[in-house]
This record gives sequence, structure tokens and C-alpha cells, in this order.
Amino acid sequence: MPTVKDIYKAIDRIAPFDTALEFDNAGLLVEREEGEVKTVAVCLDITEETVDLAKNMGAELIVSHHPVIFSPLKKLKTASPVYMLAKADIAAICAHTNLDAAAGGVNDALAETLSMTDVTPLSDGDDRYPPMARMGFVSEMTADRFAAYVKEKLGCGAVKYVPSNGTVKKVAVCGGAGEEFIFAAMENGCDALVTGESKHHINLIAKQNDFGFYACGHFATEQVVKNRLADFIKTEFPDLKVVVIDETDPAKYL
Repeated sequence: MPTVKDIYKAIDRIAPFDTALEFDNAGLLVEREEGEVKTVAVCLDITEETVDLAKNMGAELIVSHHPVIFSPLKKLKTASPVYMLAKADIAAICAHTNLDAAAGGVNDALAETLSMTDVTPLSDGDDRYPPMARMGFVSEMTADRFAAYVKEKLGCGAVKYVPSNGTVKKVAVCGGAGEEFIFAAMENGCDALVTGESKHHINLIAKQNDFGFYACGHFATEQVVKNRLADFIKTEFPDLKVVVIDETDPAKYL
């Protein structure tokens, strides 16, 4: 059976951990005494609930998108996911911004979910890192229809959007907190940007530039990568049991 480090190296080949952004904390964040792995749980977030589920299925490793350790730990509580992982001897590999940018990663999965065609990287001009966002084409539709289309495709609770006066055909996407790509999207002739979150000043920029901006929730725009990641691990290690944990958006919408 493969070891935790074998699986780490496989993920590193498709989403190199050294391409993670400076602020990030991606990689093997929780080790375990016995390196051999028989069962892997794949999730978006390592929470108390996902650790319990992984433990109950006998997983020796969790592979997540969001880092289980992001900010420096000042106190370790017994109910915290990090403590629970260590106590259960479950390792954690977290592929974050490196998976956002990777070919076949978060943003390619997001583009695929929206049935985009002719998808190419969308650079923000920072050559230190691989391009994170993507751009491509959808069937031409009105701004309001596109909002309904995105909501249906992503299964999100709500879409907060600034509609343009024109139609939507060329689209940029960046899962999670990708609102800063609005500038690159406009410069590259896109009609709209689909991302997870929005700030008021970004909404104003979209309105002032008659540009479509669609905030669909951090969870909805990133959870699309889980099956892709699980399929990759299964392909690389056919003898492994790989389980995608069913998660729900922690936010509720009225």
C-alpha cells in the first residue's frame, strides 16, 4: 500500500506545493506514525465533523483543499480538528492555492461545471506564480439568465450579482476569493467574472464599468474540485479506498 508521502508526491506532481502563494500554508500539515495508507477521505474543509467521518471509515489520511492550519496556533483545544487528527493518527495533506492554479484543479473544475469552452488561463500579470483564474465561453445569454444558469450549475444557495447591460458570452472564473481578477477579466474582454465572494467596492467597479460580476459563495465555487481530486488519487493508487466526504455550505440563505 502507498504511504502518506507517496500520495503527497503524487499530488505535488499535478499541483506543486511550491507554487502556493506566499500567504498560504499548503502541504503535509499533519503527519502520522505509520505512513501506510489504505483509506483516503477527500474534503473541502477539515472540521470536527469531517475528522469524525474520516475516523469512522478508518481513513489514515485526509486530503483537503483548505489548510487545517492556516494562522499560527496559539492554543490547541481538544475539540479542534488538529488535535483530533493527531489523536486519531490521521494525516492531513492540504492542497490550497497550488490546487487553485493547477491544470485540472479548482478553476478548471469550475469552468467545466459551467460547461465553458475554449478555456485558457487568465493571468493577473504576476509572473511569480502560475495563472490561477480561467476564461472561456458559454452560450450567449442575458445577464439575469446567466445568474440563474450559474446558480443551477453550482447548486449554490444564492447568487449575488451586478448585471451588465449587455449579454454574457466570454466569462472569467476564479473559485473562492477571486474578486481581484475583475481587472484582468475586463482587460481580456470578458463579459463577466464568476467567483465566490464580493466586496462593496468591487461591486461598484463592476457597475461603473458595465461589467457582470457574480459572487456565488466560497463553498459552491470550490467544492467542485473534490471529485476530480479523488479520481486522480484513485487512478494513481488503484488499491486505495478513496471516499469523497459529503459536505454542506456552512452559510444559509433566506
